[in-house]
Amino acid sequence: MLEDKSAHAVGTLRYTTAGLVIVLFWLLFGEFAIAFRDRSAIPGVMELLRQHHASDTMIAVLVSALPALLGAVLVPIVGFRSDRFRSRWGRRLPFLMGITPVAALVLIALGNCATFGRVTDQVLGTLSPGVDACVLAWFCLFWTVFEGVALVTLALYAGLVNDIVPRPVLGRFYAAFRIVSLAAGILFNLWCFRLTEHHLREVFLGIGLFFGVAVTLMCLRLKEGEYGPPSVDGQDAVTWRAMGRAYWRECLSDRYFLLVFLALTASELTFMPFNTFSQLYAESIGMDKATLGRLLALSYTLSIGLSSVIGWLVDRYSAGIVTVWSMGLYLCVGAGGFLAVHDLQSFAVVYVLHAVVAGTYYTASASLPMVLFPRARFLQFDGAKRFLFSTSNIVLSFLLGPLLDTTGHFYGLTLLAGGLLAGTSLVMFRTLARAARGRVGAASSA
Repeated sequence: MLEDKSAHAVGTLRYTTAGLVIVLFWLLFGEFAIAFRDRSAIPGVMELLRQHHASDTMIAVLVSALPALLGAVLVPIVGFRSDRFRSRWGRRLPFLMGITPVAALVLIALGNCATFGRVTDQVLGTLSPGVDACVLAWFCLFWTVFEGVALVTLALYAGLVNDIVPRPVLGRFYAAFRIVSLAAGILFNLWCFRLTEHHLREVFLGIGLFFGVAVTLMCLRLKEGEYGPPSVDGQDAVTWRAMGRAYWRECLSDRYFLLVFLALTASELTFMPFNTFSQLYAESIGMDKATLGRLLALSYTLSIGLSSVIGWLVDRYSAGIVTVWSMGLYLCVGAGGFLAVHDLQSFAVVYVLHAVVAGTYYTASASLPMVLFPRARFLQFDGAKRFLFSTSNIVLSFLLGPLLDTTGHFYGLTLLAGGLLAGTSLVMFRTLARAARGRVGAASSA
């Protein structure tokens, strides 16, 4: 006998319990491949940048500002088109299938930057700016493409989850999502991280091939439901100018959504400063990569243990409440860490606390946009949020990188910046809660 279908319904899709489990399995299988790719990219390229003498400013621009700029441009465009795209295979899966091979190939190319740079240096001869400059030039090219396709992949995956996962189980799904993502991070840090110093090409080759095969298989095994006709604005937006007008008119005409964008942006920016420079911070106080890898694996293990609890709390109380709790915790971690870190032991404690609290936030807030944004136009509104986050990230990157260079690489400032951003996010969420109560009250009166 089938269980109550209403508990397993989303759009035109109806699942039995067994069917829902199968769908979640393939989504998590694809997430494992995406997470393994993403969690390997930053540590791998940071080692490459260090070996070829990139400055803190260059690292901040490439690792934080450039992805933010690409996200501000690409994600809204793809999101707007995907929300209004209709095909026999759905509106997300065709985009994912098309971009996956590109993402796999460019990761493999990233692993060969050093080889390309040395060959370029030899070909240019006396005209060459040097091996380091040639390697970094190739890196900039491939990293730009990689970040572009990676950001689009993540956005489309979120849109797919929004369309095919029932909302009553979103909290627990994202708890499992977090566990799978952390497991990928643990495996990379325990087995692969130490290999990136001398075998980056082989590591990225293996991860690129696995990612391409796994995500393609996920797309082939999943099915989207049926969607209604796209909005009139979407049908009429055949030019860039028309699309832009339709996009921002729908996203910015409501003060409530503006507050949503600001609250989510402030919270997402909170972890960027320390995440970007934590590897260099560790090296600056004499921590070796093996120890850092063990600390990260420990952090992930603790986060895995907490993920199920966080997922239950989200489904029990709400994603917003648990997100605010996590921001309050990080305000303490960031401000306290800025004052407390002075040796290897204190850094290790703060590093683990940072990773665990950040993991709590990511688990709690993962389903928050799906609750706050319209389902039919989810990627459009999510893209607008990403645009605001990206532009803010660019500004923060251009402030943080030069600041660290001019202060003699005083990486403790990254913790202070995170604490200040956490405090800002708490203020924004409080303002949003008041606006939401007013919105409900106005609707009740009407």
